Amino acid sequence: MEQSALHSSKQLSPRVRSALEEVLGRTLREDEAISVRAYEPQETASAEQEYAQNNELRRYFAALDERTKDIPDCEQAEIIEEAIRSVRPGYQPIR
Repeated sequence: MEQSALHSSKQLSPRVRSALEEVLGRTLREDEAISVRAYEPQETASAEQEYAQNNELRRYFAALDERTKDIPDCEQAEIIEEAIRSVRPGYQPIR
């Protein structure tokens, strides 16, 4: 369960402000907003699970490469740019 809170630094009690400054390692400015979030961390994958996931991704990308091998690189780049522009209309590729 995740909980979060947003506070203005100038409204913090001296005790809370001091604790947050200690955590941050610096003094808070009066115009700053402080966001605090508490959550349960996710379990990390074991080495075996990571290995299996990596292998699955390699198989997936190998199959994708096989299906697109006859498409010239310039056409692939155009297809990717078109897809990006469909979700980010102002996108300009870096060349």
